[in-house]
Amino acid sequence: MNILGIETSCDDTAVAVVNSDGEILSNVLSSQTEFHAKYGGIVPEIASRKHLELISHVCFESLEKAQIKWSDIDLISVTKGPGLVGSLLVGVEYARGLSVVLKKPIKGINHMEGHLLSPLLTQKVPFPYMGLVISGGHTEFVLVEKSGKYLKVSSTVDDACGESLDKFGKQIGILYPAGPLIEKLAIEGNSKAYQFPLPKVKKDPLAMSFSGLKTSVMHVITSLSSEDLLKEKQNLCASYQYALFRHVLVTAKKVVLKYPVRALTISGGVSANMNLYKTLSDGLSVPVFKPAKKLSTDNAAMIAYAGFLRFKAEGPDSLNFEVFSNLPLASYNTV
Repeated sequence: MNILGIETSCDDTAVAVVNSDGEILSNVLSSQTEFHAKYGGIVPEIASRKHLELISHVCFESLEKAQIKWSDIDLISVTKGPGLVGSLLVGVEYARGLSVVLKKPIKGINHMEGHLLSPLLTQKVPFPYMGLVISGGHTEFVLVEKSGKYLKVSSTVDDACGESLDKFGKQIGILYPAGPLIEKLAIEGNSKAYQFPLPKVKKDPLAMSFSGLKTSVMHVITSLSSEDLLKEKQNLCASYQYALFRHVLVTAKKVVLKYPVRALTISGGVSANMNLYKTLSDGLSVPVFKPAKKLSTDNAAMIAYAGFLRFKAEGPDSLNFEVFSNLPLASYNTV
């Protein structure tokens, strides 16, 4: 069985073909980063317009790389939320058209479910595990008892971790997306050069908060001259990154203590950061798994795989399912 996955929840146009054994036959992504960089973040109108321009080309390229024909597709899986509504609609409407023309079943998938299951595409992860989805739009821990059974146990009450990195990057003159360059600069910096307070959320000890760290580093940055800021850029990157990831680690320890699991997985754009992986691996008592780098950021292979598993359990969706900017993660009964 060949599953065509389509992912357009944000600013990347992605299409993949995955078979029912979890083998990735193709995984094509067209990034819009250069179009949004000058604005310091994603512009929804630009994102949806670019998806319209690119989706057919990316789809045909994905089939070509998989060395299959349209008639070889058995299921179409597409992200229906959460995300930018305009972007989601482009992917879903294209998927609907394919479903009608090809007379193939369709399945709408939660973007978060794709991330949570993405480590399973390239390695064996023992159940139950705690999944950490950490990106520019999400930072949350989800208990994955098995594929299809999820329980959200912790999240950020304000900025996502990746969003905090981007905002910090903008303050010190790093273009969007800032995370990769911050990681690179941090390697040469001193993570103890600046001490930033560990955030606490009084109402919920398992919740995370990153806005206070952003404010703390802003005070340091504004106190430095332009010349000193340039000299201290590496130290600031190292110290700020250390503070963010330490907050994640402290929360992870609490979560794993309350919900005993056999492993922790990290996925989402920030999971590509090797310092985060090392921080969690060294600090936790359970093994830490991360997907291959090409599966860390938004991709369609994870949507195809999640769609196949949910299709097996629930069957196809009707063509009139909706898209959602916010979409709770729903469990299902596996067969």
